[in-house]
Amino acid sequence: MNIVNLDVAARQIESLIGTRLPSIVPDAIDDALGTLQWTSIPTNIEDDDAMAKLLGLSSLPPDTELVVVTDVSFKEGSGAFAMSASQFEEFQAWYSDEFSERVFSGCDVIVWAPVDRRLWVVHHEGVYATAQLRAP
Repeated sequence: MNIVNLDVAARQIESLIGTRLPSIVPDAIDDALGTLQWTSIPTNIEDDDAMAKLLGLSSLPPDTELVVVTDVSFKEGSGAFAMSASQFEEFQAWYSDEFSERVFSGCDVIVWAPVDRRLWVVHHEGVYATAQLRAP
């Protein structure tokens, strides 16, 4: 896992979406795409593993590159988290130890796969959306 400067990550997701974002948050992404279909997160989703399964992250090919932005990403000295899909479970454990909270702790989480042009958005209001982004 690597920590990536948030400005660099912002340019990457903006390139994938095809427009400038005022910030890397679910509402800005929804406004930019205008096509996200939000689904309520089931009440039985109580941990990161269950949420990763719900999103389909746990079934990605192991070498899929992922970039993850959480609320922690906006803190001084932090940034976006980059890893392969095979490292996501390890990342969840590290994140919990490092920040004393789960990755999917009820806050906003944005995940994207740059090469696959896939996007997962989890909103703090208890909904999520996924998107397959078109090539530019």
